[in-house]
Amino acid sequence: MSNFPTRTSRNQKRFDHKGSQRNTKENLRDPLCSFVVKNSCLVLTIAALLLSSCNLRVTYANPTSTPTEISFTPTPEQTPLPSRPTYKPGELVDYTAQSGDTLPALAARFNTTVEEILEANPFIPPEATTMPPGMPMKIPIYFLALWANPFQILPDHAFVNSPTAIGFNTSAFVESQPGWLKDYRVYASNEWRSGAEVVDFVAMNYSLNPRLLLAILEYQGGALTQPEPPVKKNLLGFTRRYWESPYLQLVIAANTLNNGYYNWRLGNLIEFEDTNKILIRPDPWQNAASVSIQYYFSRIYA
Repeated sequence: MSNFPTRTSRNQKRFDHKGSQRNTKENLRDPLCSFVVKNSCLVLTIAALLLSSCNLRVTYANPTSTPTEISFTPTPEQTPLPSRPTYKPGELVDYTAQSGDTLPALAARFNTTVEEILEANPFIPPEATTMPPGMPMKIPIYFLALWANPFQILPDHAFVNSPTAIGFNTSAFVESQPGWLKDYRVYASNEWRSGAEVVDFVAMNYSLNPRLLLAILEYQGGALTQPEPPVKKNLLGFTRRYWESPYLQLVIAANTLNNGYYNWRLGNLIEFEDTNKILIRPDPWQNAASVSIQYYFSRIYA
């Protein structure tokens, strides 16, 4: 039986750690699971096609017979998603502080209190603000139904415009691809800019890794692989009047990504809903970049 239930109706109830009953939202499930499975299926399909085009030949050393040829197509197997055990109320769990962690944010994620965290970690001074990254901690956890699985989509350093982006030439990379982005031009911030310059401009203003922005443009709009520019408006799925162009859609995307990233760090984004009112409750250990990706796609997809 799964430790993380996947669906609960509006009339069903759950208990918090104080013993009170509260109605849950309708149509609860683990959206990250479906998101990962959907993309895993795509990867596995491609892998299956590649493998099926390569017949394995086995030749047996038998001078009196014709060599035997055996062909088969391997069946791809889905990699199981990570999971967590069931915890007793107030059980102390191990946690390693991540960049930007604060005690109020950790208390909100683990459904506990700052006072209980301080009691479990007497070496932390009460006036402490941001926790040093890498610091081991014990946190009392109070289980909430439908916490998502702990699979991490993206490390934080690949999300922000960090030193890992040094040496990446956006213009050279875009120019080497056959997609429409290399021919895209738009007037932005008082000057004409190429597609690559738009990506760098948004990445700089929103402190996002240009690789991430390119990945989103490719995933949703074929910007790097499709030679024909998009015909439809609202390329990235954001419906906002006068914001239909690919450039302005990318601006909305960047702002949405940052909202998810920093609100998770602050402890203000503990749960959210997708366009079908499906509740998303990230794993308490989850990193900010992964939550931001979940939050981003929840704004445009069901």
